[in-house]
Amino acid sequence: MRSEQKRVLVLLGAIVLAVGIVGSRLYRLTVVESAAWMSRAVNQSQMELPSHGPRGAIYDRNGRPLATSEPVYAAMLYDQDPEHVAKILPELSFLLAGGDAAKAEEISRYVLEQVRIHERQGRQFEDLLIKTGLSLEIVATFIERQAEFPGVAIVTQSARKYPGGKLASNVVGYVQPISQEQLESPEFEGYHPDAVVGKDGIELYYERLLQGEPGRRVKLVDPAGRPVGTVEETDPKPGYDLTLTLDLDLQQKAEEALASTIAWIKAQNDPEAQPIRGALVAIDVKTGAVLAMAQVPTYDPNLFIKAMTVGLTEEEYNENINVPGAPMINWSLQGFAPGSTYKMGVGLAGVSSGVIGPFETVHCNVVYDRDPTRGNWYPVDQGYLALDMALAQSCNPYFYETGYRLGIDQLAEYLTQFGFGRPTGIDLPYEDPGVLPTMASYGDRWQPGHVFSVAIGQGDVQVSPLQLAVYTATIANRGVRYQPYLVQEVRSATGEVVQRREPVVAGYVEATDEAWRQTFEGMRKGATHALGTASWVFSDFPIPVAAKTGSAETGKAYSDAITVAFAPYDDPQIAVAVFVEGGAHGSWVAPAARAVFAQYFGIEDKGPARINKAD
Repeated sequence: MRSEQKRVLVLLGAIVLAVGIVGSRLYRLTVVESAAWMSRAVNQSQMELPSHGPRGAIYDRNGRPLATSEPVYAAMLYDQDPEHVAKILPELSFLLAGGDAAKAEEISRYVLEQVRIHERQGRQFEDLLIKTGLSLEIVATFIERQAEFPGVAIVTQSARKYPGGKLASNVVGYVQPISQEQLESPEFEGYHPDAVVGKDGIELYYERLLQGEPGRRVKLVDPAGRPVGTVEETDPKPGYDLTLTLDLDLQQKAEEALASTIAWIKAQNDPEAQPIRGALVAIDVKTGAVLAMAQVPTYDPNLFIKAMTVGLTEEEYNENINVPGAPMINWSLQGFAPGSTYKMGVGLAGVSSGVIGPFETVHCNVVYDRDPTRGNWYPVDQGYLALDMALAQSCNPYFYETGYRLGIDQLAEYLTQFGFGRPTGIDLPYEDPGVLPTMASYGDRWQPGHVFSVAIGQGDVQVSPLQLAVYTATIANRGVRYQPYLVQEVRSATGEVVQRREPVVAGYVEATDEAWRQTFEGMRKGATHALGTASWVFSDFPIPVAAKTGSAETGKAYSDAITVAFAPYDDPQIAVAVFVEGGAHGSWVAPAARAVFAQYFGIEDKGPARINKAD
């Protein structure tokens, strides 16, 4: 063993012996109380500071970690006297930067700015974090030279870690120092300005539970507000652990399938396709539990931890965060035109209300007989079709006619039963409620022909991939709509279950038995009939699938692609919605749903044997 290695080991041994607990999160390795500090202890007063325990962990449904907390070394400044700081800072910054002059300059600038802020705000009594994420070598060097830096100590802090990296990051979210906007909001009342908090996803939505309850440290301060000692400490309570409904194996398969589907679409070199981003949501039909929520592109939340510790370069930021497709937005919660996947709801509304007979057929010509400016997606006359085959072949004229007879307001009134136009209530922040168009929502823009666009899931209709998954599960349940959710259990730090989520019925969709039968048949034929738009994807799949594809024209140079499906057809368990902006053809994204079904049912599957372009 080299002498340098021996030196480090000896010093680390000394560090271990010097550990003393401060709260349950902060461990002081050295305490250097200078004589200068003690000389200020005249007319002392007391100031109170919060202390925090470890942030709660986040697990998948099988107990596999998605977010954990681990100790990291940090340098803390306790004496913020400007003259004292100016004296020790140059050498201290160079040491903490590992000899990198540029990084040392950054550390110095940061510390001096924070000292000025604390002095201006009367916060000199607070601990000032200089730098975290210190290496063992830097810590060992500091211990050797600690006498040179009075009023500074090495501590360990609880730092966030995301073992899966990008896996489920759009669900889990990330943490960062609290913003001024958050400090001023009621949700963060009582938080310290230096707190690290959730910024998105589960980390933000369940911030209070994950953060735990702060402890308190009471310090003695001199008349200038500078600390001279600690008189009282109360331990904080660690955050609660959360168990999600996600299945990591299914989540990983969903992310891989979505990414490979987008890559495959790009490889087709189809002029109609320009895949930008995608989302996939899988839901337990019988409970509303979210089994997978994937998207492309995505990001690694560990990058934000790196940004808080050793720092993130501009190149790393531009390669991982500042990329096309906006990975920081959870696209499963954002509204898009659903295209022909909307047609089940329209068909159920028409047949159940009686404006169109349960076995009545409509001419599915190349253009709509009532309005020749409205075309069908298929360039050949498909004949006269009732609801089931109109769904299987995605006949636009059938749904134009249904929308015309219902009127846009009656159609909207019926479709509210699926939860369209309002948040689903998922336990995630920033959910887009979508748009369920009415005459009033169009305002001065209203034209009677708008109902035709709405009836095929275009125009002003906006539905998120999550809402589509809930909608598909509701159809699979013959009208029972469950509220989707992600957190299954909340446990204390000792492992005690303090909260367990039970399924919640959010509403019901009223429809006649014949309307349900034809809708089921239409989706089944869509997956198996020779003329079904998704048959090339699902006809040879060993589990019976019901599916509907859709493509949405939204005024862009390309169409968006959507598929919704559930399985098994005769005993629905799982519903899936897949969306790819710029995917061109609805059935082109159906293989991603097939891959998720194969993973869920434990089937070794190579995917569909051929490809086809279909709505």
